[in-house]
Amino acid sequence: MEDLNDLVLFASVVTHGSFSGAARALGIPKSRVSRRVADLETRLGVRLLQRSTRAVHVTDVGSAFYTHCESMTHAARAAFEVAEHASEKPSGRLRVSCPVGVAHVFIAPVLSKFLRAQPDVRLELDVTNRRVDVIGDGYDVALRVRSTLDDSNLVVRSFGVSDQVLVASPSFVAEHGPFETPESMRGVMGVGVEGAAGERTRWRLTAPEGGAVDIEYTPALVTDDLYLMGQTALAGIGVAQLPFNLCAEPVRDGRLVVLLPEYRLPVHQFHAVFPSRRGLVPAVRAFIEFLAEELPGITANVSRCYEDIVRKPDR
Repeated sequence: MEDLNDLVLFASVVTHGSFSGAARALGIPKSRVSRRVADLETRLGVRLLQRSTRAVHVTDVGSAFYTHCESMTHAARAAFEVAEHASEKPSGRLRVSCPVGVAHVFIAPVLSKFLRAQPDVRLELDVTNRRVDVIGDGYDVALRVRSTLDDSNLVVRSFGVSDQVLVASPSFVAEHGPFETPESMRGVMGVGVEGAAGERTRWRLTAPEGGAVDIEYTPALVTDDLYLMGQTALAGIGVAQLPFNLCAEPVRDGRLVVLLPEYRLPVHQFHAVFPSRRGLVPAVRAFIEFLAEELPGITANVSRCYEDIVRKPDR
């Protein structure tokens, strides 16, 4: 089997731009680094580096080889981190970003249980609807609810799904309805999370037979605050697309009406993302595992409620 240490030596030369830089970083003689890399090239039968008296340049083959060597190095470091932290007790600061609606509905009911179980963890919960840069902004974990998982450079842990519904107040339906088909809703006043107020945008639904249906609407309000969207719908201003978990109670007691219940809006994935290269330090691992144990039951209950209240009457 190939000596993987030679791959680390080669990657270090490329990273530091010279044999001497790699030698200083690794704490070994420059001559040893040069000899080991030369031996590696001989065994591979290719030139990885072009050497001159003043500089070292990476060949095309060397550049591709370096990419894999770097991946191997990071994976090895992560493996050691996991082993080193396996027996450690969770402690220290834990920075988490969480959307407002998720914090209120899913996290608040179980948060005290986590804090009691992990008294040495100092949780900093940033409740915001702003899309954060997990690595750039220094977060350990970000909780998200989205229709697509687009964080390919992060580790993703899913906890369940969030059904979406179109809702309006009975007074709004009485004044502007009835809304029995997508066509009857075109141009309706709505509350949106994108576009500009007064300019038409759209909801995309899936029809019972499976085709996509777009409904254009005019936003009376554009906001990323789901609670404010719900309150605006309750006030009779317009139609809002909301996660069912945020509007289940007013739907159940009749303050909001679900529109076009036989149509489906995109299901959103409730998940956590965290940087893969940091490894799972004890506090992060404990928090992720806690959520994985607690949240699926909550999301499943909400989904059952959705099926009972929204879907069952039309079966």
